[in-house]
Amino acid sequence: MKNLTFLIIAGTLFLLGACKKEYLLSTDFTVPAELVSPAKIALDVTSTDNIVLSWNGGGANDGAYVLYEVVFVKKGGDLSDPVERIKSDFGAHPRLTLTHAVLNTIARKAGIAPGETGEISWSVLTSKGGDVRSTEQKNDIEVTRGEGIDNMPDNLYLYGEGNESNGAQGSLFRKAADGIYIIYSKVAGNGELAIKGTVGEEEFGYYLDGTKLKEGEGVLTLTPNANPYRITVNFNTLSIKTEVVSNVRCIWGASFDVIGQLSYVGDGKFVAANSVIRFLDPSKPETNPPAWLGWIEERYYFIAVVDGVEKCWGRMDGVSSERPTGGEPLSFYEIGEFTWSQWEHLWKMKGDLDSKRATITINTNKENLMVHEFSNITNL
Repeated sequence: MKNLTFLIIAGTLFLLGACKKEYLLSTDFTVPAELVSPAKIALDVTSTDNIVLSWNGGGANDGAYVLYEVVFVKKGGDLSDPVERIKSDFGAHPRLTLTHAVLNTIARKAGIAPGETGEISWSVLTSKGGDVRSTEQKNDIEVTRGEGIDNMPDNLYLYGEGNESNGAQGSLFRKAADGIYIIYSKVAGNGELAIKGTVGEEEFGYYLDGTKLKEGEGVLTLTPNANPYRITVNFNTLSIKTEVVSNVRCIWGASFDVIGQLSYVGDGKFVAANSVIRFLDPSKPETNPPAWLGWIEERYYFIAVVDGVEKCWGRMDGVSSERPTGGEPLSFYEIGEFTWSQWEHLWKMKGDLDSKRATITINTNKENLMVHEFSNITNL
């Protein structure tokens, strides 16, 4: 009996050892040996041309993919403490494609002022299986920035007689990304708007000189509209983009039936009150299930018309599409804008919303996120 027990234990250990060996992840790889980039660049934030940084050599010895990340510093800086880090094209390609606007942002972070010339150093981090390695190689790029704005506001506000508040108070923009600010607002009256930002305790005005954003006092005039505008102020491209937003509705992804038609109510909010919610159920014809549906379906998203083009306002990439149970972070309900595709960017509704009435609200600036929520929930 003892011999049998010994054989069983030995056999188990052998199998465990064999499995461990079979699934051992190799991190045998090398780093790039040569970096390639332009020596000098005169930046133009309005340019549609791309700037390509690439590298040669290195990679996984077993032929598998490795991942790359490019790091940037002002020349002479510590590459282990970069001012910016960006994944390579598709994360695994040995190159990084940049726009002038992005490189301009990196130059600003590296302390190069508008109108000045300075040098940026870049290098590459290579990783596989969680093992990250740096190369001794680095390249320098001499960049010349055009005239621009470096008083990047901590907060940006919309004022003016044409604003919703009739100029009485400023409406806060949402900071969507570094240098990019967005607000949804009705425009009425004389259509005159003023854009102001705060940097610490200082206040600065911004205006359009032709098509170029400049610092100073000025007026942005928009034609009053029954629907709200989306105003995007982009300090990276020195531009202001205005778009009219209409016909915002919440729909079922499977049938396209409208759950709630949302109206703009001011303060950056779209609301559909007293909306009837019935999950699509093949056993309940009154829910209008598609003929092919063989299960209860609760997936939804929003559709909005932006300057005459239908856009999907849906779930952000990287956010789980699982049904919420309560306690999810606000970011679970964050809205991104995408080209519509029927089965992408859908959320699932909470189970207890079935056969209920609810108020559906899109808040375009809640804690600096564009999110949606269901409230005032009652039984049908």
